[in-house]
Amino acid sequence: MSISTSRGAWRLARQLRAPGRRLSVPVSRSNYATVSSSPSTSPYEVFDETSKTRQRDRAVIRLNEEGSSSLIDYVREELAERLADRVEDLRTPPNRIVEIGSHAGQLTRVLQEVLGPDTAFTDEKREWWMVEQSREALYRDELPLPTKRIQTLPSNLLADPTMDALRDKVDAVVSASGLHWVGDIVGCLTQIKHLLKPDGVFIGAVLGGDTLFELRTSLQLAEQERHGGLANRVSPMISRVLFWDLASLIVDPTDAPSLLNRAGFTLTTVDVEDITINYPSMWELIADLRDMGESNAILGRKAMISRDVLIAAESIYRELYSKEEGSVPATFQAVFMIGWRPGPNQPQALERGSADTNLKSILE
Repeated sequence: MSISTSRGAWRLARQLRAPGRRLSVPVSRSNYATVSSSPSTSPYEVFDETSKTRQRDRAVIRLNEEGSSSLIDYVREELAERLADRVEDLRTPPNRIVEIGSHAGQLTRVLQEVLGPDTAFTDEKREWWMVEQSREALYRDELPLPTKRIQTLPSNLLADPTMDALRDKVDAVVSASGLHWVGDIVGCLTQIKHLLKPDGVFIGAVLGGDTLFELRTSLQLAEQERHGGLANRVSPMISRVLFWDLASLIVDPTDAPSLLNRAGFTLTTVDVEDITINYPSMWELIADLRDMGESNAILGRKAMISRDVLIAAESIYRELYSKEEGSVPATFQAVFMIGWRPGPNQPQALERGSADTNLKSILE
């Protein structure tokens, strides 16, 4: 969920966006996205994590100064509500819960309101942890219940001493849209599995698949038309196949259950839901992405989008996707994943050949 930005691009977006912005705030004149000058040196180094942390810090600081920090939480809040529904479906509510990629704790807040402070079947209080790479986002909001906050990268969770101390002690690890900036997604999921107790559950939502396909298509067509080639303007998307060729940023035909199984999870479940948001124009979408801290952070990305490409992209966007009332849609596709750490109480498949009923006799 990201696009590459430059000082000129944001200036142009600010000048041309429609006056009636929906669910967004004004863009300031400073703190533009950090640009990386070096490409990836490892097959798992896809994103510039330092730049991503700065982008989120600056977005929170800028919006706090304007008094409008929560106005751009609408995508995260929608994902949090949908993921909380899945947590509520658990037979036994979890007692120790860690949120990975928490941002300001949008998901933790919803879960605290849903589950409450008291644990199931004991007199102990439920325990909460939030893990986020941006300090400004991590400490932005107060939450209803006491919550421990840990600043560390989601790609290297167990390197933090506090996180390492939680090995084999957590009932549930949750994440709402925080993992789409992780290059080594299998490595991250493996670390999450190590945090869980036997029979512990991971429930996550990752933006991917067709997320922002309208914006991606418009930018690609505009850049091809004006410059005769394409640049990495949008981050590689995790689709329901949930893995990508890191060298070429092309989706690989590996499905999500297989990816979760590679990380050691069992009883995996995957489903996909679309969230469509209407904006007055492409400029409001671009501005909101920046205010969310979701600007491009691909290693080796180009620093600028030229004015003529942006203007052409806006025209293409409106021509291909505009609605009758004049707004343009933006699709955010969420891939929801559930996986369990193996444990002694989980249902086990019977050994091959142990069945005592002939399927043929049932079907006849």
